[in-house]
Parts: sequence; structure tokens; C-alpha cells
Amino acid sequence: MRNALSELPILLFCVRGGLAAGAVCFLLRLPRRLYLRSLRGRRARFLPVLFGWLTDALAAAASVGLFALTLLFANGGELRLYAVCGFFAGMAAAYLPLDTLLFKR
Repeated sequence: MRNALSELPILLFCVRGGLAAGAVCFLLRLPRRLYLRSLRGRRARFLPVLFGWLTDALAAAASVGLFALTLLFANGGELRLYAVCGFFAGMAAAYLPLDTLLFKR
């Protein structure tokens, strides 16, 4: 039986893993975003669009892998709601400011 204070390091570790996953996801999606931004009304070619889909799939796979490794090292792979929320909060805290800073909507 654990108390609430023993759960705090697990939450913080998951937030840190989410920060890393958000940064990796942003860096992997950056070439596609820059290419689509440079089009300005023209149609995209097939190969760069395929490259964009592949980098998006790679970003998703990297996020899932980092999530699994974070849970494995944080608490032995136990899936807890606070750990999942901490991971996604860290991921949003890393990805959204970088995305809005470089690509104003």
C-alpha cells in the first residue's frame, strides 16, 4: 500500500517523459509543417505528402514508445490514471507552446 507522497515522484517522472515526447513529436512534424506552409495555395506533390504521413506516423510511434518506457521506469509499467494524465499534460506543455510560437494561426 502506497501513500500519496510516494505517488508524486511517479507523476513528476511522467510529466518529464511527456515533455520529452512533446519535443520529439514537434521536431518530427516540423519538416512537414514547414513544407505545407511554403506551398501557399499550390497543390502538394505525392512524395512530400507521403513523407509527411510517414513522419507523423514516426512521431506517433515515438510518443507511444516514450510513454511505454516512462511507465516502465516510473512505476514498473503499472498503468495509472494520474501517470497518463501527467504524461499528456507534459506532452501538451512541450508541444503547444513550440507550435504556436513558430506557426501562428
